[in-house]
Amino acid sequence: MRTTLRKRGHRAIALCALALFCLAVAVPVFSQATKPATIRLAWWGGETRHKATVAAAEAFMKKYPNITVKTEYSGFEGYYDKLITQLAAGTGPDAFQFIIAWFGDFQKSPEMFADLRKVPNLDLSGWTSTSLEYGTLGTKLIGLPLGANGRILVYNKTLADQLGLKVDKYFTWRTFADAIKAARAKDPSVAGYSGTMDQYGYPLIAYLVQKTGKPYISKNAEFGFTEKDLAEGLALFKSWFADGTFLPLEKTVLLKNSWSDPDWLGGKVLFSETPVTQVPQHLNYKYKVDFTRYWMLEGAKLSGVEVGPNMMFCMNAKTKEPEAVTLLLNFLYTDPEGAKLMATERGVPTNKKGYDVLVKNNMIDSVTKTAMQLIDDTDTGKFSYFDPVEVRALLHAAIQQVALKSNNASPEAAAKEFYEKATKVLKNFK
Repeated sequence: MRTTLRKRGHRAIALCALALFCLAVAVPVFSQATKPATIRLAWWGGETRHKATVAAAEAFMKKYPNITVKTEYSGFEGYYDKLITQLAAGTGPDAFQFIIAWFGDFQKSPEMFADLRKVPNLDLSGWTSTSLEYGTLGTKLIGLPLGANGRILVYNKTLADQLGLKVDKYFTWRTFADAIKAARAKDPSVAGYSGTMDQYGYPLIAYLVQKTGKPYISKNAEFGFTEKDLAEGLALFKSWFADGTFLPLEKTVLLKNSWSDPDWLGGKVLFSETPVTQVPQHLNYKYKVDFTRYWMLEGAKLSGVEVGPNMMFCMNAKTKEPEAVTLLLNFLYTDPEGAKLMATERGVPTNKKGYDVLVKNNMIDSVTKTAMQLIDDTDTGKFSYFDPVEVRALLHAAIQQVALKSNNASPEAAAKEFYEKATKVLKNFK
């Protein structure tokens, strides 16, 4: 009798163990996050990006009901200052959106970021080694690249056709000026180009890189151009602001993007520029638009155009829930449901698994594909190894000095002031 009971007891224990084993095999996702966890995910962007990311976070929580994701989103303005203040105080989000332009500020202090190559179970297999280089600071992988991006020109095709302006290929700086001059001869109320400070800063950087054949800022944290080179670029811009090739800066200096400019929306501006990630926002105007490559100097070897996955998600080195953050990142980048919900809100995915999901579901439209081809045609190498926020602000100030009529500084004086102040900033990165 005792023997029978003992056998039955052993059998019951074995059956329970087998049941638990089968449950673990059948539902492996929960075995990686057995304890409840709450994590924070922060990013900036527009309304469509917010909706897509919140939807992805909600889908993730349905798949992992023991993990709560608190979403923190805002516009671009103020995001960086708030983020670095939180990280420095030890109160930063567990995962957060970041861009390469901010890398330089952490060249000597990358300890705020987790080294993603050392995070257990984080799936890096969907990226090429080249893609991961964009998320690498020194020897540390601090960010997982999101969408492939780059800057191109967008133009009002309806207005261009009316004025007989043909955009068959890309413009050189000279042929662009000639084309705008001819268009304005037919209609003086039309401006050639409208932009915010960034949308003048990027073209000026491109001009300098094309002129010198060197990156804007080198690996050694030195400028690839001279004070004289900058003065020549500023002189060109000053002349274009004066003759109507560029819309007067007074009209756009305070705008967040050129496509909120009344002149652009009203169909009185021919060109602006845009990152590829923003291409869909240009498809709902009352007029037809098209896209073309950035301006190029004849014979230039480097385009000077920012091309590549400049945006990424990072993990806070001080997160108390690394396993939960890992599951979230894997879901956003590689899970079919997560990839579909994130879509192309941050560009065409550089992660092959996410990209294949979108292709399979016909979620990459023909306009975006065309824009990406323009980027491929423009990509001639790294435009800069650093892009410190302080240096970019000084470049914008130099443009304002020559462009705003209230300043009316000479290109030489503006270039001298920039070079003296910006060189001091770069010393902090050596």
